Amino acid sequence: MSIKIKNYLVTSALLSALILLPLFPVRGDIDQSLVYLKTKTQNPWVTMALFAAGDNSDVDYLKSFIGTNASDYEAAILALTAAGKDPRSFPNENLIQKLKNFYSNGQIGDPSLLNDDIFGLLALLSAVEPISDEVLSGARDFIVKNQNVDGGWAFALSSGSDTNMTAMAIMALLEAGASKTDANISKALIYLKSAQNSDGGFPYDPKSPFGTDSDASSDAWVLSALNKLGENLNDWKKDGQGLSEHLLSLQTPAGYFEYQKGSGEDAFSPITTSYAVIALSRKYYPVSKSAPAADPAIGFKIEGKTKVYCEGEAQASDALELVKIAASNCNFTYNIKDTSFGPYLEQIGDDTVSGTDGWLYAVNFILPNIGAADYKLKSGDYVLWHFGAFDWQPQSTSITLKTKVGGTSGSPGENNPNPPEDEISLNLSIPGAGGNLDFGDILPGDAKTKSVKITNSGDVQLFIEGIVTGDGIFRDYLKINDLSWRDFGANLGAGASETEKIGIQIPSSYANPGEKEGLLIFWGTSGQ
Repeated sequence: MSIKIKNYLVTSALLSALILLPLFPVRGDIDQSLVYLKTKTQNPWVTMALFAAGDNSDVDYLKSFIGTNASDYEAAILALTAAGKDPRSFPNENLIQKLKNFYSNGQIGDPSLLNDDIFGLLALLSAVEPISDEVLSGARDFIVKNQNVDGGWAFALSSGSDTNMTAMAIMALLEAGASKTDANISKALIYLKSAQNSDGGFPYDPKSPFGTDSDASSDAWVLSALNKLGENLNDWKKDGQGLSEHLLSLQTPAGYFEYQKGSGEDAFSPITTSYAVIALSRKYYPVSKSAPAADPAIGFKIEGKTKVYCEGEAQASDALELVKIAASNCNFTYNIKDTSFGPYLEQIGDDTVSGTDGWLYAVNFILPNIGAADYKLKSGDYVLWHFGAFDWQPQSTSITLKTKVGGTSGSPGENNPNPPEDEISLNLSIPGAGGNLDFGDILPGDAKTKSVKITNSGDVQLFIEGIVTGDGIFRDYLKINDLSWRDFGANLGAGASETEKIGIQIPSSYANPGEKEGLLIFWGTSGQ
C-alpha cells in the first residue's frame, strides 16, 4: 500500500518526530477511491466524499430529490452544504423547512430512533441554523438525554450503544457548541476507548453476539470524530496498531473499501468507501457549512383598487414573502390561502378576491407565469402587486441604462449635457417598447443628462411614474427632472407627449469603477 505524505518545511529532526508522532490521520492513496466513486451512481454520501477530498461533484441529481422521511432530507442537506449550496433554495424548495416539519414533541422524525435526531442536528447546523431554534435545541437535548450509562449512543432508543452513533453524536454535540471537555463528550470517548479492537480498528458493537470484528464504516466514523476533536492518533493505538492504518488495510486495488477484510464489493461499497474517503481526507461531519444567502434588495409597490397600501424598498426572497414583510412595515392586514396549486394571496386590507377581480403581481412590469411564492427575486428587481381584473396588464415601457465609470474623480457637479437629437420617444401603449440610454464614460464627481420623450398614445389620462432596476449606481443616483426617480410623477393626457430630463451625478467619493447596466421603466396608471 503506497502512502502519500505532503511536503512540509521541516528539519530532518522534526521530520523524524513527525513520522513517529503523527498528530493527524494519514491520508491514504485515495485517488483511486475517487476514481471508483465517480463511476458509481451519485448519492449524498458520494457527493460529501468528493467535496471532502477537494474534488467537485455535480449535484444536479438532487434537483429531482423527493424525500419520504427525516433521514432522506438530512442526507440531502448535508450533501448540498458540502457542495456550498443553500438547501433553502436548491433545487426550488426549502429542504430545511421540510426537515423541520418532521419535528414533534422535542425530537426529529421517528420517536423511537436517535439516528435521525443526530443527523438532523448535523444537517441543520451545516446550513447555519441557530442552535437557539426550537428544533435544534430540542434535538440536542434529546440526544443528551438519551446517552447510555456506558457513555455511548444507540441507533434506536431500545438498542445498546454502538460506535457509529456514538461517533456521530460526538460530532453533532461539538457542532452544537459542546467543548471537548464536556462531560457527555468525555464519557463518550471512554466508551469508544473500551470498544477499540486490538487491530486498532473498531467494531459496530463491541458486545454484539453477531460478531465484533473491526469494519471500515466504524473505523471511518470514529476517525472522523477524532479528526473533529483534534485528537493525537498515537493516543488511539491499541497493542501498537493504529486506527487509520487499519482502515487503509481494507482498501482494495480497485479503490473501494471492503466492509471487512475479504468481504469483497457489494451494493453498499460506494457508501462505505465514501465514509473512508471523508475520514482519510482529515474531514468530519458536517463536511462543510453553507450560510443562507442574504435576501436581495428590491423595490416594490402594493396598490389596491382605490389606494396604495405600501411602497418602498425591502429585502425579500420571493414575491409572496414581500407581502408579509410589507404588512409588518406598513401595518395592513392580508390573507394567504393554501390551495392545491400552492399559496394564493386572497386579501390585502379591504381588497378581497371577488368575481373577476383579484391580486396580481408583476416583476419589472412583466407578469410571471409561476406562483408568487415560487418567483425568486434578484437584487434590483421591482415588484408591483395590483388589485384589479385578471386580464390586467401593466402599461409600461423601458429603457436600458448604460454607463462606464472611470477610476479617478472629475470636477464635482460638472454637467456634460448631450445634444437634443439623442432623444428617445417611448410609447406607453406598447408594453416592452424601449431603447438604450448610454451616458458614456463618466468620472466620479461628474454629472450627465439625457432627454427622453414620453407619449401617451392611449385614450385615457395616465399618471406616469418611473422605476429603476439593475446596478446600484442607477438606483442610487439617477434623477428625473432633477428629482430622485422615486419622487417623479407626471399626469399625461390622452395623446399628449412630454419630454423628461434624465440625469445622473456620481459622487466624487464613488470607488467602484467599471461598466454598469440598469433599466429605467416608465409606467402609467389611469384614473389618477
